Amino acid sequence: MRPPRGGGRGGGFRGGRDGGGFRGRGGFGRGGGGRGGGGFRDEGPPSEVVEVATFMHACEGDAVTKLTNEKVPFFNAPIYLKNMTQIGKVDEIFGPINEAYFSIKMMEGIVATSYSAGDKFYIDPRKLLPLARFLPQPKGQAQAGRGGGGRGGGRGGRGGGGGFRGGGGFRGRGGPRGGRG
Repeated sequence: MRPPRGGGRGGGFRGGRDGGGFRGRGGFGRGGGGRGGGGFRDEGPPSEVVEVATFMHACEGDAVTKLTNEKVPFFNAPIYLKNMTQIGKVDEIFGPINEAYFSIKMMEGIVATSYSAGDKFYIDPRKLLPLARFLPQPKGQAQAGRGGGGRGGGRGGRGGGGGFRGGGGFRGRGGPRGGRG
């Protein structure tokens, strides 16, 4: 009796959402953005752009840039000039975490060698991830506070709402099981 209720409360909902195409942030950002999702994302420029990198040199048709923003871009995130003209997409991200670089896969008709060292590139601020996402979290700090606390609170809230038999402490121990069975 208990597993279906637990599954419906947490696992079932999460499983349904994951099955809906959001499994793995990397896959969504990379595959969805590059292939199927690319079309509708490129319809118009964003409402604002922030500086993300400076041009270093061209390599095999791509632009190699040094990250100037404190946040890291999504894979396949569109890259713009100051005037919001899209020039390409984030391809590879490499280098040490405190001095990251990334390459830009240029759009058709745009040549990486036409830029000179120091030229600035821009990105939609919604396509940036905080650096903390890539760092190991110390135990009991950001991870537990943000993720664990939020999830635990959500589960507890839902469980408490559904546990109308009273005896909240004994809910998982057999109170409801005896009542239902």
